[in-house]
Amino acid sequence: METKVYTKSEIEEIASVIADGGLVAIATDTVYGLAASSKEPENYTKLKEAKERPETKPFPLMVSSLDQIESIAQITDREKHLIETFMPGAVTFIFNRKEGVFDFLGDQKTIGIRMADDPWVQSLINKVGNPVWLPSANRSGLDTALNSDMVLEQLSGRIEGVVEGVCTGGQSSSVFDLTQEKIVCLREGIIKLETVMKEDVI
Repeated sequence: METKVYTKSEIEEIASVIADGGLVAIATDTVYGLAASSKEPENYTKLKEAKERPETKPFPLMVSSLDQIESIAQITDREKHLIETFMPGAVTFIFNRKEGVFDFLGDQKTIGIRMADDPWVQSLINKVGNPVWLPSANRSGLDTALNSDMVLEQLSGRIEGVVEGVCTGGQSSSVFDLTQEKIVCLREGIIKLETVMKEDVI
């Protein structure tokens, strides 16, 4: 497979490739992510194969709106408040997955969801027509890609495309588990646990 290099101006073609089941690495407000449409379960398998991802490590989902989150996850008033406070931004929240949504995930009853603070990424998701799986664009165990050259070094020939560019954030999103009474930080990034805890008021 030849990995095509795109520019951001080719957003219509990029969205079409992703919607048709292709994998395209894109720059976000944090690091490079590898986008796959969430519409078909086999795209999740393609991602695992491209990244050589362990079966036990789930992929996060990137959305463009609160409505998309509410269609996928069970949202409490507290969680809605945290979403409205910190999204879009460099944070991934873990929610309980709604029954009947992504049933192929089986025993994985939770799902990580993020909304990038990047209008281009949000526009791309809207053009794809549904949320996208968006793990970091690197092979498991190797350095997280911060530019398109790093993506190509690791994934050339394994994915359909990469959008040329450099990430300005340079640090992966913070990850917080909201499925328990107490918020748990699974990965600390730009947004700190104490900052989120201050907003945990409902």
